Amino acid sequence: MPEPTPIYTALQQYAGKNFLRLHMPGHAGKGIKQQELCRLATLDLTEIPGLDDLHLPTGVIKESQELLARAFGAGKSYFLVNGATSGIHALFLALNKEGNKVLLPRNAHRSFYGGLVLSGAVPVYLPVQVESELGIALAVTAEDVTRLLLSNPDINNVFISSPSYYGTGCDIAAIAGITSSHNKLLLVDEAHGAHFAFSQRCPRTALGSGADGVVNGLHKTLPVLNQGACLHLSARLAGDLRIEKTLSLLTTTSPSYPILASIELARQFMEENGESLLEKSWQLSREYRQKINAIAGLSCCEQELQAVTGVTGLDPLKMLVSVRGSALNGYQLAALLREGYGIQVELEDTNFVLAMFSVFHDRNDWEKFYQALQVIAATYPGRGRTWPKVELPPLPPMLLTPRQAFMASSLKVPLKDALNRVAAEMIAVYPPGIPCLLPGELINQEMLDYIIYLGKSGARIQGPRDPSLQHINVID
Repeated sequence: MPEPTPIYTALQQYAGKNFLRLHMPGHAGKGIKQQELCRLATLDLTEIPGLDDLHLPTGVIKESQELLARAFGAGKSYFLVNGATSGIHALFLALNKEGNKVLLPRNAHRSFYGGLVLSGAVPVYLPVQVESELGIALAVTAEDVTRLLLSNPDINNVFISSPSYYGTGCDIAAIAGITSSHNKLLLVDEAHGAHFAFSQRCPRTALGSGADGVVNGLHKTLPVLNQGACLHLSARLAGDLRIEKTLSLLTTTSPSYPILASIELARQFMEENGESLLEKSWQLSREYRQKINAIAGLSCCEQELQAVTGVTGLDPLKMLVSVRGSALNGYQLAALLREGYGIQVELEDTNFVLAMFSVFHDRNDWEKFYQALQVIAATYPGRGRTWPKVELPPLPPMLLTPRQAFMASSLKVPLKDALNRVAAEMIAVYPPGIPCLLPGELINQEMLDYIIYLGKSGARIQGPRDPSLQHINVID
């Protein structure tokens, strides 16, 4: 029987031999004195004999990646030590030449933009289905994929995101059937869905639904250190050497062994315990959704999300709590949770807060969140106020490709002077990091009005050099 944790076991064995470490890293296993880090430092090693090479694995890393592929049902799997972003960049760069068209949704993570810049690919945008009361983009439809493939037969591949940041899944099986019939690859950013592989209570995995390449941000939902992620390939892509070559190009030559070990240990843990833990989490999710729905002014969105066209599943661990019936907005509720109850949510917005639970949150954690919501709602009762619907920003015209815009010279101008100029920087509300404006796109009146709204909203802005949005960089 193969060693279940080859990397971690090899690290332990090396640390136990008490070598005089005359090799990198510079802390030599003993130079970090802080108690919480010193134990980790003993396992923070480099590619010495017995620990393999991430760029050309033949030993423990190769074995561990094969175990990962088996657990996720992949033809081949690769460790990523720079987050899901590096896997997304690798797929763009490996599978597209400059000028190739890629069909992708506008609600994709900002890493898609990086992939477009690196590859020189040209985006063709899929419409995104929206829950209009909350103003959030949730899914793309198979019908829209069909329509755009027929009208753009030169599209090279299709790259979608599922689940969304809010936990909603697309009908990947239907979309995979369409892309296969058009002889196109289907690639999926499944960063938030790594746990789906371990429970039938979760939406079906992208790989199991017919996708050709899938990226998981393992650290988002599994017990993995930050930056730990993986790339899975179907049997169709498993032998494509372009992907392996591109991953090596983009990946550090000094990978973090603690990250690799955490991925391996999480895989073993979820294989042994994931199904039972996710069953408990699903039961708690059902129970507390009902309880939160009974709080005046709040609602734990489920039916509202599942009613949106294109949505075929919902992650039970994502709790999207609408405040539209409350006197508070989402920013105010999040601040009260944080300052009064020691609860930090994943995301706040005008209309909602998003709480991410994991298999390690027990009944006491769910109860603490519920009790805090109950007390806050009673303290700040709704007064019949209705929040305006939030419209997503309009899709601005693309005058330069992302790569062309990235390479162009730019200048900083006051926002009021940016009308009808071409953007030279991205604007994204973070989290979730979805751009409303990308370099190369025209700042028309609608987009300018939306940027002004963002500047006044209190949202965290990522991308522009001036996050206050008083100024913006445009193409010179």
